[in-house]
Amino acid sequence: MLEGQPVRPLQRLEATGAPGPFVVTDSLGREVHRGSGAFLAAGASGWQTVRCLTTGQQTRFRLEPRTELRDGSGRMERLLAMLHHTMAADGEQGAILWNGRVYRFFVRWLRDHVHTLKGMRYFADELKTAIDLYCDSQREDGMVWDNVYPRHEHENYWVVRFTEGGFYRAFEDKTGEFKRIPVENDVEYLFVEGIYNTWKATGDDAWMRSCLDAAIRALEYTRTDTAYRWSERLDLPKRGYTIDTWDFQAEPDCNVEGDPMRIRPGTTRFGVMFGDATGYAMACSMLSEMLERAGRTDEAQRHRLLGESVLRRLNEVAWLGTHFRHHVPEDPSVVRDLGVDESSQVSLSNAYSLNRGIGRDQSRAILATYRRMRGSLPEGSPGEWYTIWPPFERGFGGHCGKGQYMNGSVTPIVAGELARGAFEHGEEAYGADILERLADLGRRFGGRFHCSYTGWFPPKENPGWSAVDLAPYANADVHGRDHPDVPRWPTAPNDLRELPVGDLRLLDVPFSVPNPDETAGRGAVAVSEGPGFPQAVRVPISRKASTLVLLHTVCSGGAAAGELRLVYSDGAVHRRQIQHGRDIVTWWMPDPVSQHGPRTLEIAWRGANPVLPHVAVCAAAIDNPHPDKVIEAVELAAAPEGAVWYVLGLTLAERPFRFPPSPISFGIPDNWGAAAVVYALLEGLAGVVCDDPAFRTSTVSPRWQAKGEARAQVCVAFPASGGYVAYDYTADPEAKAVRVTIASSGDACRLRVLVPRPPTGVLVDGQPVGFRTESVGESSYAVPEAPVGCGPHRVEVFWG
Repeated sequence: MLEGQPVRPLQRLEATGAPGPFVVTDSLGREVHRGSGAFLAAGASGWQTVRCLTTGQQTRFRLEPRTELRDGSGRMERLLAMLHHTMAADGEQGAILWNGRVYRFFVRWLRDHVHTLKGMRYFADELKTAIDLYCDSQREDGMVWDNVYPRHEHENYWVVRFTEGGFYRAFEDKTGEFKRIPVENDVEYLFVEGIYNTWKATGDDAWMRSCLDAAIRALEYTRTDTAYRWSERLDLPKRGYTIDTWDFQAEPDCNVEGDPMRIRPGTTRFGVMFGDATGYAMACSMLSEMLERAGRTDEAQRHRLLGESVLRRLNEVAWLGTHFRHHVPEDPSVVRDLGVDESSQVSLSNAYSLNRGIGRDQSRAILATYRRMRGSLPEGSPGEWYTIWPPFERGFGGHCGKGQYMNGSVTPIVAGELARGAFEHGEEAYGADILERLADLGRRFGGRFHCSYTGWFPPKENPGWSAVDLAPYANADVHGRDHPDVPRWPTAPNDLRELPVGDLRLLDVPFSVPNPDETAGRGAVAVSEGPGFPQAVRVPISRKASTLVLLHTVCSGGAAAGELRLVYSDGAVHRRQIQHGRDIVTWWMPDPVSQHGPRTLEIAWRGANPVLPHVAVCAAAIDNPHPDKVIEAVELAAAPEGAVWYVLGLTLAERPFRFPPSPISFGIPDNWGAAAVVYALLEGLAGVVCDDPAFRTSTVSPRWQAKGEARAQVCVAFPASGGYVAYDYTADPEAKAVRVTIASSGDACRLRVLVPRPPTGVLVDGQPVGFRTESVGESSYAVPEAPVGCGPHRVEVFWG
């Protein structure tokens, strides 16, 4: 052991240079080992001292815990790495200067920051200033701002949208602005959750006490603002009609200047979204715990009872026996025609509610509902982890089409919360299965997670294809051929020489691409204002079509590649500019097309040439605004600024056509979803739960048996405090035993070891101890009667 070397918990060390017995004390002065020879590092993080008992000689090492895990298959180790990468790489992590103080955050939105905090608290060392920002800026009546952004000195549109109701406030120096999305009713309970989880990670009791009055004001604001936040009739939190906890209302409910985010007492059709209620109840429980720690016992009891009453009332109003009803209107006469049976919809907050203190029977009913959903997934769906399912058929199309974003996308948010609930409520194998499928999903998309995946793909239908033969009109080279009187590709040999020709199918669309061997080197129809090219080419059609699909690309030019003209038999002409990004992308190493939902633009072919390893051609689906008219001809016309527009294929569809959606949806920060899965992985599968802040006490429930893992090494740490729990886990099925070597920074770890059958005995450091069997559903946990100290300790559990 080298003087000053960094050491991980449970790392095996040799006390070299100590001629006799020695004692190891941690940074808190606690004795964590006494003996000779090798020992395992344990106790509080920071500098530890090894003192020889015979000579008095001392040496030191620094215990540096960090969150990591290793499992026998390596799959969960790689999953944690992908999740950490996603959280660290995504979002608006940064800072803002307000009133002379710099505040740091993971995301500018409090909601997103708090949800990301669930995972990032295991990796980040500064957590408090983000919560301080919203404490310090809290509105006088207790309302908490939603987000903070920089702004310039001139007024902007947010002022117009959110001044009514006091939902906008600029910094005094006009360098930034606070906003509250009016329709939202989750910010106050999330503010309390943020205080609570920050306190747990930092262990800073004094800081927590300084936040308590702000937390009380926040929950009181929700309960006392009956105009905007609390339903007097239903006695629960209220909001406008949004999809679960999101911030935009259904189109029929955008009745305040047509704004989906605005609400107005007397105008908005309010109702209860159940997730606001379970979140509020959870916040009451968290606040009660913090008040109890601060010695404010009467207030703690009041908030505990308030949370319980909210859940009781919610169950009366919204519990359906299998899940919570998504939205309960204040006015029962309100009926919306959104194309779906709303009582059948299972929305995101059902998964959240599993971990917010609802009853075990309710939790198991919700888990059973999701397992049934898994058995009937739409083709192409990555999992049952829907934002809402079934989705709305109408009412959200302008912002959120079917299978996208909050209207039926699949999100790791639900997967993580669902897995965490499954581990907690006796469905450990289901929780492990979710994590396994998430590991596959992460690898599928390049080692990171997206927070929203397309959850529904339109069924494939034949739109009635008719490929137009462009060979008679081809006039330019694209393959790098050198034919007299044929305009060459401008950058040959950096060209499209590998592009296939003739009758072919790309993106499941048939095209007839001119073959230069049959057309004297002419492989495309090209138009340009440049020398050697025609400025327009007319292609006869003489038929009706709903959609035209162009296989094309462009060289040089500005924002437009050309102009598409549809000439109808009645003499009318429809003109459409072919714009970069919307209708066309360059051939030169293009990035993937970014469009949400069913797409009108896609890369159709990729290849290479002697100069570049990646060239491509795109396809664009362009609607005919008059499908009832006969198209006499299509004219391809040049654009200014030197663009050369190459059209290699043109296909007509009798019925409307779109390319399938991307498997990746949009709209939710990736770090939020990744954090939910970290939470499930570390608290659920690894089973490490912080009871007292900074892991001063903890509950440790290794659940590797549910995944079939025989070995695992786990360390779960809070860098903000140095608190940690670490253990090495080994399962020995032949001996019918599980062995756990455990260490921590805290004073006590309560162990709960999952075993395949009821336990028959427990040893701690080789000595038999009393234990009890805890049953959760069909699962059995062996629980030693007394917790173990900071360690290291060896715990062995046997079953019959």
